[in-house]
Amino acid sequence: MDTAVADEQPKLRITVDPTGPDEVVVAVYGELDCATADQFRGVLTELLNRGDIHAIGVDLRGLAFIDSTGVGTLVVAQRISAQVGVRLRLIAVSAFATRVLGILGVDVMLGLPPARIDRADLVHTD
Repeated sequence: MDTAVADEQPKLRITVDPTGPDEVVVAVYGELDCATADQFRGVLTELLNRGDIHAIGVDLRGLAFIDSTGVGTLVVAQRISAQVGVRLRLIAVSAFATRVLGILGVDVMLGLPPARIDRADLVHTD
């Protein structure tokens, strides 16, 4: 399955590839934001409704941008998946998305290792 948003909207491309009899990888390319999150949510809902999927890997290597709506969509998808007995986890993430997810504190919940904080990035106010 391969879907894309119309030209006048921010670009998002999603592919779904089986990796086993009950496992798939959902790869996301472009921007996952308030304009495209519904498309991503629709793909995940379709997979969960099938009833024969037990694991979903989400590949965000091709993600150039993610906003709070995109992050919220990932968090809700993980929670709903867990409720229906499907393991959803991030399997690859772009540097930008890694940073955003780490700052928001949802990286570990979504299957990523804990973010390392570079003390040079911290702002000190005295």
